[in-house]
Amino acid sequence: NALSNLHEVKIPSKANSKLPKHLSVPVEAPEFVQKVTAKIIAGEGDDLPVSAFSVDGTFPSGTTQWEKRNIAQEIPAWDPDTCIQCGKCVMTCPHAVIRAKVYDPKLLSSAPENFKFAEVKNPQFKGMKYTIQISPEDCTSCNLCVVNCPAKNKANPKLKALNMVSQPLVREQESKNWKFFLGIPEVNRKELKLSAVRNVQFLQPLFEFSGACAGCGETPYVKLLSQLFGDRAVIANATGYSSIYGGNLPTTPWTFNKEGKGPAWSNSLFEDNAEFGFGMRNGKRTSFSRIINKITLSIIIGLFTDNLYRIFVSSHSSI
Repeated sequence: NALSNLHEVKIPSKANSKLPKHLSVPVEAPEFVQKVTAKIIAGEGDDLPVSAFSVDGTFPSGTTQWEKRNIAQEIPAWDPDTCIQCGKCVMTCPHAVIRAKVYDPKLLSSAPENFKFAEVKNPQFKGMKYTIQISPEDCTSCNLCVVNCPAKNKANPKLKALNMVSQPLVREQESKNWKFFLGIPEVNRKELKLSAVRNVQFLQPLFEFSGACAGCGETPYVKLLSQLFGDRAVIANATGYSSIYGGNLPTTPWTFNKEGKGPAWSNSLFEDNAEFGFGMRNGKRTSFSRIINKITLSIIIGLFTDNLYRIFVSSHSSI
């Protein structure tokens, strides 16, 4: 009987939690995120004036990194001694929460206490250090990384190179580790053979911390696409699940690298996505044609001017 199993839950008139209330976004977030995005996250979007938004209606990319939703009760913890550095966890993670880097050991001189690392196993990077780092405040606790980890702890076969632990217990320390990890330089992609998963793990994802469901099966592919081609991608997104996790305002998971290069993304909403994408392609083609024509004209004028100068100098020197 459903009625006999209903129980009243008394809600106190005042909150008695001792946990501090965090700001909607960190203080180091960009101005637009501070003034506009944070307001919308806090449920105060209706109070924003029209003047707060861009004239053309565009929103900046790379803003999911400022949300820090903290929705996971458990997150993976990395065991460097058990890890075989295969990169499967990085490839599998739907939200780009787990990342790997190889780097110069000298960088560890400024690392936080308890920052984990190991000797790199890939002979291509001999003498360098290797780290897998998790963003504790962005993880959704889907457990896919642990499920797909092939490594086994020899002392305790029940443990792997990644094992779930309580997020609140490690959040503060791992947040410091994540911040330091982001400051480590990215590997030069020209040095990587990208047909191997163990090398792809070192590519910066340009699709991160989306609003997709925990354990999403689509976003690992989208993330991989952003790693391989994101610095030059122009995306016409049809309406559906991918348009929701790909641009669920007020934040955008499509982001950019240190050079400011990243996917340009837009959503056509209804049935005209083919025409929408075709228009974007034609627009790019027109822009390229104009640039080529200007460059070609400049070269012709330069050559013509240079030849005139040579004729002028030659004619005067012979007089």
